[in-house]
Amino acid sequence: MKASMFMKTLQLFSVLFLISFASMFAQQQATPSSASSNVVTTPSVTNVTSPVSAAPVATNAATPACPQGMVCPHDEKMTLPTELHAASKSYTSVNVDGPYIAMTFDDGPSPVLTPRLLEILKQRGIKVTFFVIGQNVEHAPGIVARAAAEGHEIGNHTWDHAALTKLSDARAQEEINKTSEVIKSATGKKPTLLRPPYGAMNARVHRMIDQDGMAVVLWSVDPNDWKRPGSAVVERRILAGAKPGAIILSHDIHPGTIEAMPATLDALLAKGYKFVTVSELIAMQSQRPNPHISR
Repeated sequence: MKASMFMKTLQLFSVLFLISFASMFAQQQATPSSASSNVVTTPSVTNVTSPVSAAPVATNAATPACPQGMVCPHDEKMTLPTELHAASKSYTSVNVDGPYIAMTFDDGPSPVLTPRLLEILKQRGIKVTFFVIGQNVEHAPGIVARAAAEGHEIGNHTWDHAALTKLSDARAQEEINKTSEVIKSATGKKPTLLRPPYGAMNARVHRMIDQDGMAVVLWSVDPNDWKRPGSAVVERRILAGAKPGAIILSHDIHPGTIEAMPATLDALLAKGYKFVTVSELIAMQSQRPNPHISR
């Protein structure tokens, strides 16, 4: 009897020991399992976030970075007063007899985008006017030489896109003269047109430009392409503003502008418009009044 009770007690302790051992073993197995779970989670999170961070890179890649040493203005556009004087040669548009318009492109040349634009223009036999920044011409004179050789007009847009009305006489004159010289070096011809950055003009700057024998050219149509609204918006705004004698402003340093040009130019051609340079448009000036055109 005593032996039987002893055996039962021994069996009970054995069972309790086994249960306790099994529990300890299970806990030991659970610990590395939890650690390995943490290790697996880390690359999982990385794989999820990586494509998200890549998205802005792809967007930025669509807008070429400004090459070192060149000027790419209009990230923020200044609003400065424009004072036009009747005694000076200045134009926002031209009164013409016929469906003639002038397309103009500012702030280039762009090493990537301006050659693309030149191909688009060449395919359609269209001549335009480029208002170039002197510092950019210095870095890419061949593009300006090509544009001039293909019949486009080259105008002065100052050396580094400074607002002339905010500069001293000496500094403003330097901005103009250096740009004219680098244009002449690239094309063999000194420019006769100047477009002031931001359209900023006053009597003092007018006198200075007059003394240099240049005309001031502003614009009558501005699609605000410097805000990068997208090619469809640029096209729609240009088509809405185009009228005989219009001087249309754009910038050949923005991808969206170049993307808009084939459809925009084709639509203008379909409407019967004929493209000329600004100097050609001025030469067509009519004395007959036109309610849509202001000088």
